[in-house]
Amino acid sequence: IEGRGLFARASIAAGEAVSRLGGRLVDDPSMRAVALEASRAGGRYSALQVDEGLHLLMAWDDPASRGNHSCDPNLWMAGATTSVARRDIEAGEEVTTDYALFTADEAWSMPCACHSAACRGTVRGSDWRRPELQARYRGHFTPFLERRIEAIRR
Repeated sequence: IEGRGLFARASIAAGEAVSRLGGRLVDDPSMRAVALEASRAGGRYSALQVDEGLHLLMAWDDPASRGNHSCDPNLWMAGATTSVARRDIEAGEEVTTDYALFTADEAWSMPCACHSAACRGTVRGSDWRRPELQARYRGHFTPFLERRIEAIRR
């Protein structure tokens, strides 16, 4: 998508760790400032929420920030910053994740271009609330979203 993406150099077995993300931890106000500056300047940023009020801001030139979304991904989360293969992945296949696994910004959305049979058309920061996604990805959201989901179930 837009010339960016991550592709497997070799076959990856289901359950194998694929990436451990790193970057700078920022709080909500700092994250909002980054997003506002990026929108004003036409720039881009890559971040994921790792806990309540805490985000991992990754360098835009970091290859890990090039991971694309899919509504039927081949990666999911194992902790706050580690992605693992959801199924076997062939060499040369694009590796993708569902942004619902780590995104909780209720105001955020983007058009989806994954073209999978499960495509939602629009990806939203509230998608983690969808019962079908909670069932499909149970145990593989980031820990703070797992806690939110568990609180809803009570």
